Amino acid sequence: MMKTKKNKLKLTILAYAAIFVILYIIIYIVPRVSGIFLETYTAEYGLLEVSAESTFVTVRDERLCTADNSGTVSRIVSQGKLMRRSSHIVDVGGIKHYSPQKGIISYYYDGLEAVYTPENMQSITEETAAKIKEKAEEYKVRECEANSVQAGQPIFKVVDNNEWYLVCWLEAAEATGCDPGKSITAEFSDGQQIKMKVLQSNAQGEKTQLILSCNRYYEKFDRIRTGTCRLIKSSRSGIILESDSIVEEDGVKGVYVMSKRLDKASFVPVSILLTDGEKTVVEKNYFMDEKGEKVVTVKNYDEILKKPETAETTKGSEKNAD
Repeated sequence: MMKTKKNKLKLTILAYAAIFVILYIIIYIVPRVSGIFLETYTAEYGLLEVSAESTFVTVRDERLCTADNSGTVSRIVSQGKLMRRSSHIVDVGGIKHYSPQKGIISYYYDGLEAVYTPENMQSITEETAAKIKEKAEEYKVRECEANSVQAGQPIFKVVDNNEWYLVCWLEAAEATGCDPGKSITAEFSDGQQIKMKVLQSNAQGEKTQLILSCNRYYEKFDRIRTGTCRLIKSSRSGIILESDSIVEEDGVKGVYVMSKRLDKASFVPVSILLTDGEKTVVEKNYFMDEKGEKVVTVKNYDEILKKPETAETTKGSEKNAD
């Protein structure tokens, strides 16, 4: 009799244990397993730039000065110095040579100083840049002779640093929004970024010719003629999202953020700052809506549902993330 009661007790305990295990699996394990099949990514704070690669030709108001006589060269002014008009720059065989205009003194030249000027830069085409590259040996940047020269040889040049120009070309779609007066950042091959302004935007064949102007000093601006640069049209910092993960609910744009247990996706509104089509940068933590009300939004390291249409297969959607 006692043995029968003990067996029944053991069975009851085992039954309760089995029920506990089953409930545990249903509550904790099944959601996690189902969450495995949901594609997600981690939202992170960063910088998004909308940019395009472009060939460029540099145009400057510059004067290449040659020696009036033969003789030994003695440089009075060092490379890169800003000098006034009529400043004493170089001696050649004891004869003084003066600056014909105010500007940066440079001892580098390529022979194109008088060919491409602010007056004719609108007529420069992308083919012009190609021809310069084809004749790279003829138009390479050279340093003026620093020891002795013959009459007529280059001895220095003066470059107006008040304004210099980049003539660039973009596909029509890439040039959208590059209107005169807009600021654009040009990034050169050495990584240097220079803020410039769109002076002109001209249709030129199937491309758009952009003429950018600048009054900022760039150490190499006196010795580069053509090359490739990156034109950064816009840049914003914030939470970087995949554009395809952004949906609209009741007129509000947002994303589905997974809970910490990855068993539930909650709709979270976002405020878009900038997009390049594939990536979108949005405000982090919170933003103010049209009514001036504070709206809680995505934060760094949120787990974002990659395919919003799968949100319906989760346990539900709420207006605020866990």
